[in-house]
Amino acid sequence: MAAYIIQMHENVLQTCIPVKYMDVEIAYVGDGAGTDVYVGLVGTHGELYRYLFHVGLGVESADNPHMIPNMAVSSEINELKIISNSSEPYHLVIRIYCRSGEGQLIGVLSEHQMIKLAN
Repeated sequence: MAAYIIQMHENVLQTCIPVKYMDVEIAYVGDGAGTDVYVGLVGTHGELYRYLFHVGLGVESADNPHMIPNMAVSSEINELKIISNSSEPYHLVIRIYCRSGEGQLIGVLSEHQMIKLAN
């Protein structure tokens, strides 16, 4: 199992341009048949997003990598959680593309910048 958590808000990158949207890309790089993944964003008003999907092995696979586009980011602090059910270590590659309100790419976060809870 892998579990990652990061606090998301519009100033997460500490730049003068606030983050308004993010695209979450998750790829499976393990040796098995793939894994089921949960991606959720929870705020003070409850769950904002919930995505459940399967990422598989190989570049040819239609579900690897899996992209969740245009997730809105607010000024409130929300927790982004990414959890998989594979017991194989280092089986996911995660990238979060942070964009401005105009769609301009501001920065990219990886799993190394998240708090890793398990693996």
